[in-house]
Amino acid sequence: MAEKIDSLQEKLRALEIIFLQKLPAKIDEITGALQQLQADPSDREALLALHRHLHTMAGSAGTFGFFDLGAQARVFENQLQTLLNGEHWSQARLQQYADDMRLYFSTALSHAADKPASEFSDLNSDKAEDQSESRLIYLVDEDDEQNHAITAQLEHFGYEVVRIQQLKAMAVAIATRRPDVIVIELSFPEGRIAGAEEITRLKQFERFRIPTVFVSRSSSFESRLLAVRAGGKGYFTKPVDVVALTERIDALLQQDESKAYRILIMDDDAVTSEYYAAILRDAGMAVRLLSEPSQILSVMTDFRPELLLLDVYMPMCSGVELSMVIRQDNSYVDVPIVFLSSEADLGKQLEAVRAGGDDFITKPIAPEYLVSSLSTRAERYRLLRALIMRDGLTGLYNHTAIKEQLASEISQAGRNGSPLALAMIDLDYFKNVNDSYGHPAGDQVLRTLARLLRQRLRRSDIVGRYGGEEFAVIFPGTSATTARKVLDQVRLAFYKIQQHAEQGEFAVSFSAGVADLELTTDVDELFDVADAAMYLSKQNGRNRITLA
Repeated sequence: MAEKIDSLQEKLRALEIIFLQKLPAKIDEITGALQQLQADPSDREALLALHRHLHTMAGSAGTFGFFDLGAQARVFENQLQTLLNGEHWSQARLQQYADDMRLYFSTALSHAADKPASEFSDLNSDKAEDQSESRLIYLVDEDDEQNHAITAQLEHFGYEVVRIQQLKAMAVAIATRRPDVIVIELSFPEGRIAGAEEITRLKQFERFRIPTVFVSRSSSFESRLLAVRAGGKGYFTKPVDVVALTERIDALLQQDESKAYRILIMDDDAVTSEYYAAILRDAGMAVRLLSEPSQILSVMTDFRPELLLLDVYMPMCSGVELSMVIRQDNSYVDVPIVFLSSEADLGKQLEAVRAGGDDFITKPIAPEYLVSSLSTRAERYRLLRALIMRDGLTGLYNHTAIKEQLASEISQAGRNGSPLALAMIDLDYFKNVNDSYGHPAGDQVLRTLARLLRQRLRRSDIVGRYGGEEFAVIFPGTSATTARKVLDQVRLAFYKIQQHAEQGEFAVSFSAGVADLELTTDVDELFDVADAAMYLSKQNGRNRITLA
Protein backbone atom coordinates (compact mmCIF):
# COMPACT_ATOMS: atom_id res chain seq x y z
CA MET A 1 0.00 0.00 0.00
CA ALA A 2 2.70 2.46 1.05
CA GLU A 3 4.78 1.45 -1.96
CA LYS A 4 1.86 2.25 -4.27
CA ILE A 5 1.38 5.72 -2.76
CA ASP A 6 5.13 6.41 -3.02
CA SER A 7 5.04 5.29 -6.64
CA LEU A 8 2.25 7.73 -7.51
CA GLN A 9 3.97 10.58 -5.70
CA GLU A 10 7.19 9.84 -7.55
CA LYS A 11 5.34 9.95 -10.86
CA LEU A 12 3.67 13.26 -10.01
CA ARG A 13 6.93 14.79 -8.81
CA ALA A 14 8.64 13.62 -11.99
CA LEU A 15 5.91 15.30 -14.05
CA GLU A 16 6.33 18.49 -12.04
CA ILE A 17 10.04 18.43 -12.85
CA ILE A 18 9.21 17.97 -16.54
CA PHE A 19 6.82 20.94 -16.33
CA LEU A 20 9.63 23.05 -14.83
CA GLN A 21 12.02 21.91 -17.56
CA LYS A 22 9.52 22.83 -20.28
CA LEU A 23 8.43 26.10 -18.66
CA PRO A 24 11.05 28.26 -20.45
CA ALA A 25 9.95 26.86 -23.81
CA LYS A 26 6.29 27.47 -22.91
CA ILE A 27 7.06 31.07 -22.01
CA ASP A 28 9.02 31.41 -25.27
CA GLU A 29 5.89 30.26 -27.14
CA ILE A 30 3.88 32.97 -25.38
CA THR A 31 6.40 35.73 -26.03
CA GLY A 32 6.89 34.55 -29.61
CA ALA A 33 3.17 34.77 -30.35
CA LEU A 34 3.12 38.14 -28.58
CA GLN A 35 5.95 39.42 -30.79
CA GLN A 36 4.04 38.31 -33.91
CA LEU A 37 0.94 40.12 -32.71
CA GLN A 38 2.90 43.30 -32.02
CA ALA A 39 4.45 43.16 -35.49
CA ASP A 40 0.98 42.82 -37.06
CA PRO A 41 -2.00 43.51 -34.72
CA SER A 42 -4.35 42.32 -37.50
CA ASP A 43 -2.75 38.84 -37.53
CA ARG A 44 -5.69 36.73 -36.32
CA GLU A 45 -3.62 33.53 -36.20
CA ALA A 46 -1.07 35.14 -33.89
CA LEU A 47 -3.89 36.39 -31.67
CA LEU A 48 -5.46 32.93 -31.44
CA ALA A 49 -2.08 31.30 -30.78
CA LEU A 50 -1.29 33.73 -27.96
CA HIS A 51 -4.70 33.17 -26.40
CA ARG A 52 -4.31 29.38 -26.60
CA HIS A 53 -0.82 29.45 -25.04
CA LEU A 54 -2.01 31.65 -22.18
CA HIS A 55 -5.04 29.40 -21.64
CA THR A 56 -2.82 26.32 -21.45
CA MET A 57 -0.47 28.03 -19.00
CA ALA A 58 -3.40 29.11 -16.80
CA GLY A 59 -4.52 25.50 -16.46
CA SER A 60 -1.23 23.63 -16.28
CA ALA A 61 0.65 25.98 -13.91
CA GLY A 62 -2.01 25.65 -11.22
CA THR A 63 -2.13 21.91 -11.69
CA PHE A 64 1.56 21.61 -10.79
CA GLY A 65 1.34 23.93 -7.81
CA PHE A 66 2.36 27.25 -9.46
CA PHE A 67 -0.89 28.95 -8.50
CA ASP A 68 0.29 32.57 -8.87
CA LEU A 69 1.67 31.86 -12.32
CA GLY A 70 -1.59 30.22 -13.35
CA ALA A 71 -3.71 33.04 -11.94
CA GLN A 72 -1.69 35.76 -13.71
CA ALA A 73 -1.76 33.83 -17.00
CA ARG A 74 -5.55 33.80 -16.68
CA VAL A 75 -5.53 37.59 -16.14
CA PHE A 76 -3.53 38.07 -19.35
CA GLU A 77 -5.85 35.61 -21.14
CA ASN A 78 -8.98 37.49 -20.02
CA GLN A 79 -7.49 40.82 -21.09
CA LEU A 80 -6.73 39.39 -24.53
CA GLN A 81 -10.29 38.08 -24.80
CA THR A 82 -11.49 41.62 -25.49
CA LEU A 83 -9.40 41.66 -28.67
CA LEU A 84 -10.90 38.34 -29.72
CA ASN A 85 -14.35 39.85 -29.14
CA GLY A 86 -13.60 42.65 -31.62
CA GLU A 87 -12.38 45.48 -29.40
CA HIS A 88 -9.67 47.73 -30.92
CA TRP A 89 -6.48 48.36 -28.95
CA SER A 90 -4.24 51.32 -29.53
CA GLN A 91 -0.57 50.75 -30.20
CA ALA A 92 0.25 52.18 -26.76
CA ARG A 93 -2.14 49.77 -25.00
CA LEU A 94 -0.75 46.78 -26.87
CA GLN A 95 2.78 47.87 -25.99
CA GLN A 96 1.89 48.23 -22.30
CA TYR A 97 0.22 44.80 -22.33
CA ALA A 98 3.33 43.28 -23.92
CA ASP A 99 5.69 44.98 -21.45
CA ASP A 100 3.64 43.80 -18.46
CA MET A 101 3.56 40.24 -19.77
CA ARG A 102 7.30 40.04 -20.54
CA LEU A 103 8.21 41.50 -17.14
CA TYR A 104 5.94 39.12 -15.25
CA PHE A 105 7.00 35.95 -17.06
CA SER A 106 10.72 36.74 -16.82
CA THR A 107 10.33 37.24 -13.05
CA ALA A 108 8.12 34.16 -12.68
CA LEU A 109 10.65 32.02 -14.52
CA SER A 110 13.45 32.89 -12.11
CA HIS A 111 11.18 32.23 -9.09
CA ALA A 112 9.98 28.90 -10.51
CA ALA A 113 13.56 27.68 -10.86
CA ASP A 114 14.00 28.02 -7.09
CA LYS A 115 10.68 26.31 -6.17
CA PRO A 116 11.07 22.92 -4.41
CA ALA A 117 9.04 19.97 -5.61
CA SER A 118 5.57 20.16 -4.11
CA GLU A 119 4.34 17.58 -1.64
CA PHE A 120 1.48 15.57 -3.06
CA SER A 121 -1.32 14.44 -0.81
CA ASP A 122 -2.00 10.79 -0.03
CA LEU A 123 -4.76 9.99 -2.49
CA ASN A 124 -5.20 6.42 -1.35
CA SER A 125 -5.33 6.41 2.44
CA ASP A 126 -8.71 4.70 2.48
CA LYS A 127 -8.05 2.33 -0.39
CA ALA A 128 -7.91 -1.35 0.43
CA GLU A 129 -4.87 -3.37 -0.48
CA ASP A 130 -4.63 -4.75 -3.99
CA GLN A 131 -6.53 -7.96 -4.29
CA SER A 132 -4.88 -11.04 -5.68
CA GLU A 133 -6.14 -12.36 -9.00
CA SER A 134 -5.62 -15.97 -7.94
CA ARG A 135 -9.32 -16.52 -7.07
CA LEU A 136 -8.22 -18.54 -4.04
CA ILE A 137 -10.90 -19.98 -1.75
CA TYR A 138 -10.21 -21.25 1.76
CA LEU A 139 -12.75 -23.95 2.67
CA VAL A 140 -12.62 -24.31 6.46
CA ASP A 141 -14.65 -27.32 7.61
CA GLU A 142 -14.08 -30.69 9.29
CA ASP A 143 -16.72 -32.36 7.11
CA ASP A 144 -14.38 -34.10 4.67
CA GLU A 145 -17.13 -35.55 2.46
CA GLN A 146 -18.86 -32.19 2.07
CA ASN A 147 -15.50 -30.48 1.50
CA HIS A 148 -14.63 -32.87 -1.31
CA ALA A 149 -17.97 -32.28 -3.06
CA ILE A 150 -17.74 -28.48 -2.76
CA THR A 151 -14.10 -28.45 -3.88
CA ALA A 152 -14.81 -30.54 -6.97
CA GLN A 153 -17.62 -28.22 -8.03
CA LEU A 154 -15.78 -24.96 -7.32
CA GLU A 155 -12.76 -26.16 -9.27
CA HIS A 156 -15.00 -26.69 -12.31
CA PHE A 157 -15.76 -22.95 -12.09
CA GLY A 158 -12.05 -22.14 -12.20
CA TYR A 159 -11.40 -21.49 -8.50
CA GLU A 160 -8.39 -22.74 -6.58
CA VAL A 161 -9.66 -24.33 -3.37
CA VAL A 162 -7.56 -25.03 -0.28
CA ARG A 163 -9.24 -27.22 2.36
CA ILE A 164 -8.51 -26.48 6.02
CA GLN A 165 -9.94 -28.99 8.49
CA GLN A 166 -8.73 -27.52 11.77
CA LEU A 167 -10.01 -24.13 12.82
CA LYS A 168 -6.77 -23.16 14.55
CA ALA A 169 -4.87 -23.63 11.24
CA MET A 170 -6.84 -20.90 9.44
CA ALA A 171 -4.97 -17.90 10.89
CA VAL A 172 -1.61 -19.40 9.94
CA ALA A 173 -2.86 -20.13 6.41
CA ILE A 174 -4.10 -16.54 5.99
CA ALA A 175 -0.76 -15.15 7.19
CA THR A 176 1.04 -17.39 4.69
CA ARG A 177 -1.21 -16.78 1.69
CA ARG A 178 -4.17 -14.44 1.64
CA PRO A 179 -7.36 -15.91 0.07
CA ASP A 180 -9.97 -14.03 -1.95
CA VAL A 181 -12.89 -15.57 -0.03
CA ILE A 182 -13.28 -17.76 3.07
CA VAL A 183 -16.05 -20.37 3.18
CA ILE A 184 -16.29 -21.58 6.79
CA GLU A 185 -18.46 -23.91 8.87
CA LEU A 186 -20.24 -22.19 11.74
CA SER A 187 -19.75 -25.06 14.21
CA PHE A 188 -16.52 -26.80 15.30
CA PRO A 189 -15.49 -29.07 18.19
CA GLU A 190 -14.25 -25.92 19.94
CA GLY A 191 -17.83 -24.70 20.14
CA ARG A 192 -21.23 -24.45 18.44
CA ILE A 193 -20.40 -21.05 16.95
CA ALA A 194 -16.59 -21.37 17.00
CA GLY A 195 -16.33 -20.53 13.27
CA ALA A 196 -18.07 -17.18 13.76
CA GLU A 197 -16.03 -16.46 16.89
CA GLU A 198 -12.74 -17.09 15.06
CA ILE A 199 -13.74 -14.78 12.19
CA THR A 200 -14.71 -12.10 14.74
CA ARG A 201 -11.33 -12.49 16.44
CA LEU A 202 -9.44 -12.16 13.16
CA LYS A 203 -11.45 -9.05 12.26
CA GLN A 204 -9.78 -7.25 15.13
CA PHE A 205 -6.68 -7.14 12.98
CA GLU A 206 -6.76 -4.20 10.56
CA ARG A 207 -5.50 -6.24 7.60
CA PHE A 208 -8.39 -8.72 7.75
CA ARG A 209 -10.74 -7.63 4.98
CA ILE A 210 -11.56 -11.00 3.47
CA PRO A 211 -15.17 -11.68 2.40
CA THR A 212 -16.55 -14.57 4.42
CA VAL A 213 -19.39 -17.01 3.69
CA PHE A 214 -20.75 -19.36 6.39
CA VAL A 215 -22.12 -22.87 5.90
CA SER A 216 -24.00 -24.86 8.50
CA ARG A 217 -26.49 -27.66 9.03
CA SER A 218 -28.58 -25.21 11.01
CA SER A 219 -31.06 -22.98 9.21
CA SER A 220 -32.23 -21.17 12.36
CA PHE A 221 -32.60 -17.40 12.55
CA GLU A 222 -30.22 -17.35 15.53
CA SER A 223 -27.42 -18.99 13.50
CA ARG A 224 -27.95 -16.64 10.58
CA LEU A 225 -27.88 -13.63 12.91
CA LEU A 226 -24.62 -14.80 14.49
CA ALA A 227 -23.12 -15.12 11.00
CA VAL A 228 -24.21 -11.57 10.15
CA ARG A 229 -22.70 -10.21 13.37
CA ALA A 230 -19.42 -11.94 12.49
CA GLY A 231 -19.41 -10.08 9.17
CA GLY A 232 -20.67 -12.97 7.05
CA LYS A 233 -21.60 -12.02 3.48
CA GLY A 234 -23.50 -15.24 2.83
CA TYR A 235 -25.08 -18.21 4.61
CA PHE A 236 -25.77 -21.64 3.10
CA THR A 237 -27.28 -24.71 4.71
CA LYS A 238 -25.88 -28.17 4.03
CA PRO A 239 -25.93 -29.91 1.63
CA VAL A 240 -24.63 -26.77 -0.06
CA ASP A 241 -26.01 -25.71 -3.44
CA VAL A 242 -22.61 -25.07 -5.06
CA VAL A 243 -24.06 -23.17 -8.02
CA ALA A 244 -25.72 -20.74 -5.61
CA LEU A 245 -22.51 -20.58 -3.55
CA THR A 246 -20.56 -19.74 -6.70
CA GLU A 247 -23.00 -16.96 -7.54
CA ARG A 248 -22.42 -15.43 -4.11
CA ILE A 249 -18.63 -15.73 -4.37
CA ASP A 250 -18.71 -14.12 -7.82
CA ALA A 251 -20.77 -11.23 -6.49
CA LEU A 252 -18.35 -10.70 -3.58
CA LEU A 253 -15.30 -10.72 -5.85
CA GLN A 254 -16.92 -8.32 -8.31
CA GLN A 255 -17.53 -5.86 -5.47
CA ASP A 256 -13.82 -5.88 -4.68
CA GLU A 257 -12.60 -5.60 -8.26
CA SER A 258 -11.24 -2.25 -9.36
CA LYS A 259 -13.66 -0.54 -11.73
CA ALA A 260 -11.29 0.19 -14.57
CA TYR A 261 -13.32 2.87 -16.30
CA ARG A 262 -11.92 3.66 -19.75
CA ILE A 263 -11.07 7.38 -19.91
CA LEU A 264 -9.89 9.16 -23.07
CA ILE A 265 -8.05 12.45 -22.44
CA MET A 266 -7.83 14.85 -25.39
CA ASP A 267 -5.43 17.72 -24.70
CA ASP A 268 -2.51 19.24 -26.58
CA ASP A 269 -0.65 19.89 -23.30
CA ALA A 270 1.19 16.58 -22.93
CA VAL A 271 2.65 17.11 -19.46
CA THR A 272 -0.66 18.15 -17.90
CA SER A 273 -2.38 15.22 -19.60
CA GLU A 274 0.19 12.84 -18.14
CA TYR A 275 -0.37 14.34 -14.70
CA TYR A 276 -4.11 13.71 -14.76
CA ALA A 277 -3.58 10.30 -16.39
CA ALA A 278 -1.26 9.26 -13.54
CA ILE A 279 -3.90 10.20 -10.97
CA LEU A 280 -6.69 8.37 -12.81
CA ARG A 281 -4.59 5.27 -13.44
CA ASP A 282 -3.67 5.12 -9.78
CA ALA A 283 -7.41 5.13 -9.03
CA GLY A 284 -7.75 1.98 -11.17
CA MET A 285 -8.86 3.55 -14.44
CA ALA A 286 -7.64 2.70 -17.93
CA VAL A 287 -6.50 5.93 -19.59
CA ARG A 288 -5.65 6.72 -23.20
CA LEU A 289 -4.03 10.05 -24.14
CA LEU A 290 -4.63 11.78 -27.47
CA SER A 291 -3.26 15.06 -28.79
CA GLU A 292 -4.42 14.93 -32.43
CA PRO A 293 -8.16 15.73 -32.79
CA SER A 294 -8.25 14.16 -36.26
CA GLN A 295 -7.69 10.71 -34.73
CA ILE A 296 -10.57 10.90 -32.25
CA LEU A 297 -13.08 8.68 -34.05
CA SER A 298 -10.65 5.86 -34.85
CA VAL A 299 -9.34 5.88 -31.27
CA MET A 300 -12.89 5.77 -29.92
CA THR A 301 -13.64 2.75 -32.10
CA ASP A 302 -10.61 0.88 -30.79
CA PHE A 303 -10.61 2.05 -27.15
CA ARG A 304 -14.40 2.42 -26.62
CA PRO A 305 -14.04 5.04 -23.84
CA GLU A 306 -16.63 5.35 -21.09
CA LEU A 307 -15.82 9.05 -20.65
CA LEU A 308 -13.99 11.73 -22.64
CA LEU A 309 -12.00 14.49 -20.95
CA LEU A 310 -11.52 17.41 -23.36
CA ASP A 311 -9.78 20.76 -23.20
CA VAL A 312 -11.68 23.69 -24.70
CA TYR A 313 -8.76 25.21 -26.61
CA MET A 314 -6.64 23.15 -29.00
CA PRO A 315 -4.63 23.99 -32.14
CA MET A 316 -6.60 22.21 -34.87
CA CYS A 317 -10.10 22.71 -33.52
CA SER A 318 -11.77 23.67 -30.27
CA GLY A 319 -13.02 21.15 -27.75
CA VAL A 320 -16.55 22.42 -28.41
CA GLU A 321 -16.21 21.65 -32.13
CA LEU A 322 -14.69 18.26 -31.34
CA SER A 323 -17.59 17.34 -29.08
CA MET A 324 -20.00 18.20 -31.90
CA VAL A 325 -18.06 15.94 -34.28
CA ILE A 326 -18.31 13.11 -31.74
CA ARG A 327 -22.04 13.64 -31.21
CA GLN A 328 -22.63 13.37 -34.98
CA ASP A 329 -22.00 9.62 -34.67
CA ASN A 330 -24.99 7.78 -33.18
CA SER A 331 -22.63 5.29 -31.55
CA TYR A 332 -21.30 8.01 -29.25
CA VAL A 333 -24.32 10.17 -28.47
CA ASP A 334 -24.45 8.89 -24.89
CA VAL A 335 -20.72 8.79 -24.04
CA PRO A 336 -20.10 11.36 -21.25
CA ILE A 337 -17.98 14.34 -22.32
CA VAL A 338 -16.39 16.39 -19.56
CA PHE A 339 -14.53 19.61 -20.34
CA LEU A 340 -11.43 20.22 -18.24
CA SER A 341 -10.17 23.71 -18.90
CA SER A 342 -8.95 26.88 -17.26
CA GLU A 343 -11.77 28.78 -19.00
CA ALA A 344 -13.57 30.69 -16.24
CA ASP A 345 -16.11 32.51 -18.43
CA LEU A 346 -19.54 31.11 -17.51
CA GLY A 347 -20.94 31.86 -20.96
CA LYS A 348 -18.26 29.79 -22.67
CA GLN A 349 -18.77 26.98 -20.17
CA LEU A 350 -22.48 26.93 -20.97
CA GLU A 351 -21.68 26.97 -24.68
CA ALA A 352 -19.50 23.90 -24.22
CA VAL A 353 -22.26 22.07 -22.34
CA ARG A 354 -24.85 23.01 -24.97
CA ALA A 355 -22.56 21.62 -27.68
CA GLY A 356 -22.73 18.15 -26.13
CA GLY A 357 -20.73 18.34 -22.93
CA ASP A 358 -22.01 16.79 -19.71
CA ASP A 359 -19.91 18.78 -17.28
CA PHE A 360 -17.31 21.54 -17.11
CA ILE A 361 -14.43 21.31 -14.63
CA THR A 362 -12.09 24.25 -14.16
CA LYS A 363 -8.33 23.78 -13.87
CA PRO A 364 -6.59 23.38 -11.51
CA ILE A 365 -8.64 20.67 -9.81
CA ALA A 366 -7.93 18.66 -6.66
CA PRO A 367 -7.01 15.06 -7.61
CA GLU A 368 -9.59 13.48 -5.31
CA TYR A 369 -12.37 15.64 -6.82
CA LEU A 370 -11.28 14.72 -10.34
CA VAL A 371 -11.37 10.99 -9.52
CA SER A 372 -14.76 11.26 -7.79
CA SER A 373 -16.36 13.35 -10.52
CA LEU A 374 -15.23 11.14 -13.41
CA SER A 375 -15.97 7.89 -11.55
CA THR A 376 -19.55 8.96 -10.89
CA ARG A 377 -20.24 9.80 -14.53
CA ALA A 378 -18.45 6.73 -15.92
CA GLU A 379 -20.32 4.46 -13.49
CA ARG A 380 -23.68 5.94 -14.52
CA TYR A 381 -22.79 5.48 -18.20
CA ARG A 382 -21.75 1.87 -17.57
CA LEU A 383 -24.99 1.12 -15.73
CA LEU A 384 -27.14 2.67 -18.46
CA ARG A 385 -25.25 0.79 -21.16
CA ALA A 386 -25.70 -2.44 -19.19
CA LEU A 387 -29.46 -1.91 -19.12
CA ILE A 388 -29.47 -1.46 -22.88
CA MET A 389 -26.88 -4.04 -23.91
CA ARG A 390 -27.10 -6.79 -21.29
CA ASP A 391 -29.37 -9.79 -20.99
CA GLY A 392 -31.35 -9.51 -17.78
CA LEU A 393 -31.00 -13.15 -16.72
CA THR A 394 -27.32 -13.86 -17.40
CA GLY A 395 -25.75 -10.41 -17.45
CA LEU A 396 -24.13 -11.22 -20.82
CA TYR A 397 -24.35 -9.08 -23.94
CA ASN A 398 -27.77 -9.44 -25.58
CA HIS A 399 -28.44 -10.36 -29.22
CA THR A 400 -28.07 -6.84 -30.61
CA ALA A 401 -25.02 -5.99 -28.53
CA ILE A 402 -23.07 -9.15 -29.37
CA LYS A 403 -23.59 -8.47 -33.08
CA GLU A 404 -22.32 -4.91 -32.60
CA GLN A 405 -19.32 -6.23 -30.69
CA LEU A 406 -18.53 -8.69 -33.49
CA ALA A 407 -18.68 -5.93 -36.11
CA SER A 408 -16.28 -3.82 -34.06
CA GLU A 409 -13.87 -6.70 -33.44
CA ILE A 410 -13.86 -7.72 -37.13
CA SER A 411 -13.04 -4.13 -38.08
CA GLN A 412 -10.18 -4.01 -35.58
CA ALA A 413 -8.88 -7.43 -36.68
CA GLY A 414 -8.85 -6.17 -40.27
CA ARG A 415 -6.76 -3.13 -39.31
CA ASN A 416 -4.34 -5.21 -37.23
CA GLY A 417 -4.19 -8.20 -39.56
CA SER A 418 -5.03 -10.47 -36.62
CA PRO A 419 -7.23 -13.60 -36.51
CA LEU A 420 -10.66 -13.80 -34.87
CA ALA A 421 -12.96 -16.73 -34.13
CA LEU A 422 -16.66 -16.95 -33.32
CA ALA A 423 -18.31 -19.81 -31.44
CA MET A 424 -22.04 -20.53 -31.33
CA ILE A 425 -23.17 -22.63 -28.34
CA ASP A 426 -26.50 -24.36 -27.74
CA LEU A 427 -27.56 -26.30 -24.63
CA ASP A 428 -28.48 -29.92 -25.32
CA TYR A 429 -32.04 -31.10 -24.58
CA PHE A 430 -32.80 -27.84 -22.79
CA LYS A 431 -36.55 -28.24 -23.30
CA ASN A 432 -36.37 -31.46 -21.29
CA VAL A 433 -34.70 -29.57 -18.43
CA ASN A 434 -37.57 -27.07 -18.28
CA ASP A 435 -40.19 -29.83 -18.59
CA SER A 436 -38.60 -32.14 -16.00
CA TYR A 437 -37.23 -29.71 -13.42
CA GLY A 438 -39.12 -26.47 -14.06
CA HIS A 439 -38.21 -23.10 -15.57
CA PRO A 440 -36.39 -21.84 -12.43
CA ALA A 441 -34.00 -24.78 -12.81
CA GLY A 442 -33.63 -23.96 -16.50
CA ASP A 443 -32.77 -20.36 -15.64
CA GLN A 444 -30.18 -21.65 -13.18
CA VAL A 445 -28.57 -23.72 -15.96
CA LEU A 446 -28.38 -20.65 -18.21
CA ARG A 447 -26.77 -18.58 -15.45
CA THR A 448 -24.32 -21.39 -14.68
CA LEU A 449 -23.10 -21.59 -18.27
CA ALA A 450 -22.86 -17.80 -18.50
CA ARG A 451 -20.78 -17.70 -15.32
CA LEU A 452 -18.53 -20.54 -16.43
CA LEU A 453 -17.85 -18.89 -19.79
CA ARG A 454 -16.91 -15.60 -18.11
CA GLN A 455 -14.64 -17.34 -15.62
CA ARG A 456 -12.85 -19.82 -17.86
CA LEU A 457 -12.27 -17.57 -20.87
CA ARG A 458 -9.92 -14.58 -21.20
CA ARG A 459 -11.04 -11.09 -20.25
CA SER A 460 -10.61 -10.09 -23.89
CA ASP A 461 -13.08 -12.78 -25.04
CA ILE A 462 -16.61 -11.44 -25.48
CA VAL A 463 -19.59 -13.54 -24.39
CA GLY A 464 -23.25 -12.98 -25.28
CA ARG A 465 -26.60 -14.68 -24.99
CA TYR A 466 -27.74 -14.89 -28.59
CA GLY A 467 -31.26 -15.99 -27.69
CA GLY A 468 -33.05 -18.66 -25.66
CA GLU A 469 -30.50 -21.35 -24.79
CA GLU A 470 -28.05 -20.18 -27.46
CA PHE A 471 -24.81 -18.32 -26.63
CA ALA A 472 -22.10 -16.66 -28.74
CA VAL A 473 -18.42 -16.15 -27.90
CA ILE A 474 -16.01 -13.87 -29.78
CA PHE A 475 -12.32 -14.84 -29.52
CA PRO A 476 -10.17 -11.85 -30.65
CA GLY A 477 -6.68 -12.69 -31.87
CA THR A 478 -7.53 -16.41 -32.01
CA SER A 479 -7.92 -18.97 -34.79
CA ALA A 480 -10.90 -21.33 -34.93
CA THR A 481 -8.67 -24.30 -34.07
CA THR A 482 -7.33 -22.67 -30.91
CA ALA A 483 -10.79 -21.40 -29.90
CA ARG A 484 -12.18 -24.92 -30.23
CA LYS A 485 -9.50 -26.32 -27.87
CA VAL A 486 -10.21 -23.63 -25.27
CA LEU A 487 -13.97 -24.02 -25.51
CA ASP A 488 -13.70 -27.80 -25.25
CA GLN A 489 -12.24 -27.40 -21.75
CA VAL A 490 -15.29 -25.32 -20.81
CA ARG A 491 -17.56 -28.02 -22.30
CA LEU A 492 -15.97 -30.73 -20.17
CA ALA A 493 -16.15 -28.64 -16.98
CA PHE A 494 -19.79 -27.66 -17.61
CA TYR A 495 -20.92 -31.28 -18.01
CA LYS A 496 -19.34 -32.16 -14.64
CA ILE A 497 -21.28 -29.49 -12.73
CA GLN A 498 -24.20 -30.88 -10.76
CA GLN A 499 -27.30 -28.70 -11.10
CA HIS A 500 -29.73 -28.64 -8.15
CA ALA A 501 -33.52 -28.90 -8.30
CA GLU A 502 -36.27 -30.15 -5.98
CA GLN A 503 -36.53 -33.31 -8.06
CA GLY A 504 -32.80 -34.05 -7.63
CA GLU A 505 -29.44 -33.29 -9.17
CA PHE A 506 -28.75 -33.40 -12.90
CA ALA A 507 -26.09 -32.46 -15.44
CA VAL A 508 -26.42 -30.65 -18.78
CA SER A 509 -24.14 -30.61 -21.82
CA PHE A 510 -23.81 -28.23 -24.76
CA SER A 511 -22.94 -28.43 -28.43
CA ALA A 512 -20.99 -25.76 -30.31
CA GLY A 513 -19.64 -24.71 -33.68
CA VAL A 514 -16.60 -22.49 -34.35
CA ALA A 515 -15.72 -20.38 -37.40
CA ASP A 516 -13.13 -17.69 -38.07
CA LEU A 517 -12.27 -14.90 -40.51
CA GLU A 518 -10.58 -17.33 -42.90
CA LEU A 519 -14.12 -18.21 -44.05
CA THR A 520 -15.78 -14.76 -44.12
CA THR A 521 -15.42 -11.25 -42.72
CA ASP A 522 -19.14 -10.49 -42.93
CA VAL A 523 -20.86 -10.35 -39.54
CA ASP A 524 -24.08 -12.13 -40.49
CA GLU A 525 -22.30 -14.74 -42.60
CA LEU A 526 -19.88 -15.54 -39.78
CA PHE A 527 -22.81 -16.12 -37.41
CA ASP A 528 -24.47 -18.36 -40.02
CA VAL A 529 -21.31 -20.41 -40.62
CA ALA A 530 -20.68 -20.96 -36.90
CA ASP A 531 -24.35 -21.76 -36.37
CA ALA A 532 -24.27 -24.37 -39.16
CA ALA A 533 -21.21 -26.00 -37.53
CA MET A 534 -23.06 -26.07 -34.22
CA TYR A 535 -25.99 -27.93 -35.80
CA LEU A 536 -23.53 -30.49 -37.18
CA SER A 537 -22.47 -31.11 -33.57
CA LYS A 538 -26.14 -31.71 -32.72
CA GLN A 539 -26.60 -34.12 -35.61
CA ASN A 540 -23.44 -36.05 -34.71
CA GLY A 541 -24.52 -36.86 -31.17
CA ARG A 542 -24.37 -33.58 -29.19
CA ASN A 543 -21.95 -32.66 -26.38
CA ARG A 544 -19.22 -31.84 -28.89
CA ILE A 545 -17.66 -28.93 -30.81
CA THR A 546 -17.36 -28.81 -34.61
CA LEU A 547 -15.09 -26.61 -36.72
CA ALA A 548 -16.72 -24.93 -39.71
